[in-house]
Amino acid sequence: MTIPTDFLTFFFLFYCVLYNLFLCLCFLVFQLFSRKGNRAGKGVAATDSVKEPPIITVMIPALNEEQVLKETVQRLLALPYPGRLEILIIDDYSDDNTAAIADRLSLASERVYILRRGPSCSRRGKGDALNHAFSHLLASFPKRDRENWVIGVFDADGRAVEDDFLIEVGRVFGDDSVAAAQCGVRIRNGHHLLAALQDVEFATFSFITQTVRDRTSGAVALGGNGQFIRAAVLNRLSQEGGCWDVSALTEDLDIGVRIHLAGGRIRFINRWVEQEGVESFKALFKQRHRWAWGTLQVFSKHLLSGRVFLAKLPLVKKLDLHYYLSFWIVPFVVLFSFLLSLLDLTGILKITNTFGVAFLLANSFSFIPMMVLGLVWAKVPTHKILYLVPLAVIYAYHWIPVLLAGLVSILTHRQPHWVKTKRYALVEMSTEKETIAVEVIAK
Repeated sequence: MTIPTDFLTFFFLFYCVLYNLFLCLCFLVFQLFSRKGNRAGKGVAATDSVKEPPIITVMIPALNEEQVLKETVQRLLALPYPGRLEILIIDDYSDDNTAAIADRLSLASERVYILRRGPSCSRRGKGDALNHAFSHLLASFPKRDRENWVIGVFDADGRAVEDDFLIEVGRVFGDDSVAAAQCGVRIRNGHHLLAALQDVEFATFSFITQTVRDRTSGAVALGGNGQFIRAAVLNRLSQEGGCWDVSALTEDLDIGVRIHLAGGRIRFINRWVEQEGVESFKALFKQRHRWAWGTLQVFSKHLLSGRVFLAKLPLVKKLDLHYYLSFWIVPFVVLFSFLLSLLDLTGILKITNTFGVAFLLANSFSFIPMMVLGLVWAKVPTHKILYLVPLAVIYAYHWIPVLLAGLVSILTHRQPHWVKTKRYALVEMSTEKETIAVEVIAK
């Protein structure tokens, strides 16, 4: 039995190679013009505006985050910002030292608030905690101008990198057409090889695609760390039954798509948030299984249902949403290609292809130039790039088993459940237990 495989070559050529080439060329052009613009506008302050800077409230869900919470909050408080910055720590009924740390942070700064979730309404996932927190904010500040109020979401291990991080967020939301924004993400514990490979993902694929989408289709995706949404937009989404979908395992991806479908504009901010990467394959599988499962949930909810297709969106944005929400198909096509090759090697069947070996190899590894470009732009040392790139090629295949596991979870109608990511940072533990009267707010 002979099977021609030209159709697979054409799939990878159009779905991957040409798209990667488009991303690389656009990224280079945009960065070149951005540099020229920065030189031309040198000396103009980023905060120069007659409009009052928006209030920024950063919500930090915290379930057993004693190892990382303090540094995250202190870093945010240290950032300069001409407007008002607030931090709301959402203690999701932690049973470690998180509550005591949150109490000390709140006592030390009037800009830090605490929302305590009781045992009857806690540990139901990040989306549920964020919905509870936003409802609490609306009740606490009922007269606040929601159009000039920005709600940020940081994971407890998220650390803003640049000193002008909040200034840039405020500048972006000075444009009334912006509904939400997402910052870039880097992995902080890159000394560990597995974590460094996760950093390659964020510093290359994510950063470049987000940068290009921001300037072309506008289909920027929201991520879990360093996302910002205008309070008025969240308020409108809450009228649909909740801002964040509590059943979505990737609630960030879901709410971003919903904002697009509602006609909102999402920007990508060229600033970084550092977070911890997982340091074991077991933890990586658990994390990525959740991501894969959540991605398939969003695909089914918004793409398979026809919501994106029927939405009143610009054609380019609609096409881009279809592309990135269905990109999970690629690992399965790769797996199918491997199986065909294995069957050919064992003589069970014969595969043919009219393209040359050199073309097929170039087709298979077309993402390497984008990977190198992203790492160079992220100022990763050359000696590290030389070994990270080939290892990242192998590492990328972990998406095949995690997507298979996610697909099984979807097809077997498993109940979605949140798996907390392990933390690694070390912190000096205080033996002193401080008790501060903080209201326990029930849902």
